[in-house]
Amino acid sequence: MDGKAIEAAAAAQLVRAVRTVRERHPDQTVYGAMFHEFYGDGSMIAWPMVTVGTEESLAEVVAEYASRREESDDLVESLRWSGPDLEHGFDPDDEDQVLADALQSQAGPGFEKWERAYERFLRCFPRAAKAARKQLLADGIVTKDFIAIAADEGGELVPLSLTKAQVLAHFPEYDLAEQERRRLAALPVDERVAELLSEAVAPRYQGPLIGEHEQLLVACGAAAVPALVRVIRGEVLGHGDVTAARLLAEINVDDADAVHALDELMRRKKRPVNSRAWAASALARLGRSDLILARVADLPVEVVTRGIGDPFSSFRDRGAHRPLDYAPLEQVLREHPELEPAVEKELAPGTGTGYCVLTVDEVPAAEAAMDSPWSIVRTHARHVLEDARQR
Repeated sequence: MDGKAIEAAAAAQLVRAVRTVRERHPDQTVYGAMFHEFYGDGSMIAWPMVTVGTEESLAEVVAEYASRREESDDLVESLRWSGPDLEHGFDPDDEDQVLADALQSQAGPGFEKWERAYERFLRCFPRAAKAARKQLLADGIVTKDFIAIAADEGGELVPLSLTKAQVLAHFPEYDLAEQERRRLAALPVDERVAELLSEAVAPRYQGPLIGEHEQLLVACGAAAVPALVRVIRGEVLGHGDVTAARLLAEINVDDADAVHALDELMRRKKRPVNSRAWAASALARLGRSDLILARVADLPVEVVTRGIGDPFSSFRDRGAHRPLDYAPLEQVLREHPELEPAVEKELAPGTGTGYCVLTVDEVPAAEAAMDSPWSIVRTHARHVLEDARQR
């Protein structure tokens, strides 16, 4: 990837946009500009838009929003960096999209390779924002109060676009998030688990760490298991057993209470099938597929197939996982041939969550599976081996 070419083109795009707004609206006060509408899905990469913010255009959109609802608190701050809502937006030139298309073609096969290429692409835009601001300042087009950012959906690129002082001045929520991370890290682990549990398992989407609580809880490791077991058993929170089961699988430590609670949930006929299926998935990822196999006749087909299939899906790559083992899959196919169509549908390539990514140590198991008598097993092994060779 020619990162320098992407940075230069992006910086030029932002400079052109700011110059255009200043020429068309010389009476307006330009406070900033942003790259936004980043998009990539594995098959394409879209070059982002640029929007230029002026105090006057912001005031107009704030007034419009306020007229449509009673509450108007924080509208100025929430809309100040909302590119789609602001007036002065500019689509990318065809030449810019050509660069994105070239990167897409260079990424090569395999989603993991594409993800790495896309991440490098995204990281070009904070650097371009800094370069564009420097040029605009040098040319006297903007004042020192002007900032330029790359505004991605997750907000990860915003701090990279600015100095620490600018982040604190314009996006204090990022600093609040770091403060909260440090506060939690300083707590005894049991207290940290207690604080994280409800937002991780049954989120209200409040506070500066929205979207981070699950992984912060997983990072607590074995210390988080008893609390998650209580959720599975319905002793706390009253709901959230699906997420709790998934997080137990991601932590992936041997714990008899966790296995017992998941087994009970899997067998509980009054619980939704989705909850029971996630319990089966967690059991399989914890190396206890035997509990599923022992009760195939008593379980809904979806519970069996989700449980047996999950260790072969991309879900198993989230958090810790056990070594690849095709034995439980082959056992269910051998002892319950009537389930083969459902299992095949669960593991069909290109559907659902996708396949797991092999570690180096798992390659021999996949190679041995190429001699399996079941085409389902051979198909999975072939795909994950091809992906491993391309990485």
